[in-house]
Amino acid sequence: MKLIDLSVEPFPKSDIPEILRSHHILTNHLAEVLFAHLAFSTESVKVRKAAILSLEEIGLRNGGNLREIREQAMKFGFRSCPVSTGLFLRLAWKDQPESRNSVLSGTHRAPDGAVTVLSDILESDDFPKGLYIRNVNGTLWLRGYVCDADFAFASDDLFAFGFQDL
Repeated sequence: MKLIDLSVEPFPKSDIPEILRSHHILTNHLAEVLFAHLAFSTESVKVRKAAILSLEEIGLRNGGNLREIREQAMKFGFRSCPVSTGLFLRLAWKDQPESRNSVLSGTHRAPDGAVTVLSDILESDDFPKGLYIRNVNGTLWLRGYVCDADFAFASDDLFAFGFQDL
């Protein structure tokens, strides 16, 4: 388990583009769709520490879908995070290890080296489910993703969880 301190100062939502640009963080369209959602807020940091673990480390030896991951995480004292936690995690964790390959999507599994933030789902259907972070060839990424309710993440996929007692 790796713990990341999310001691990032809150800021106005309108500052997201400039803050990302100043930190040389790239996004995809799905992340920007999430930023635009009314429930996406950067006015407070509700999770102060994030735990990075593989699904196998929380007992999901065969991986699992988002519902199963959420249920299992709670058994270990972790919780789902506000969707903005992905942004705060990306800003706080600059030395994330680099991915072994540069493929960003299209593989029907989480990309190599990605850390998916277990977050509250804002809308159903084809709306982005949350954010993940990656370091690809020294470039930091914050990307949104979509999946259906049955999509199974692999046991070696990494997730960021919040703590129940924070």
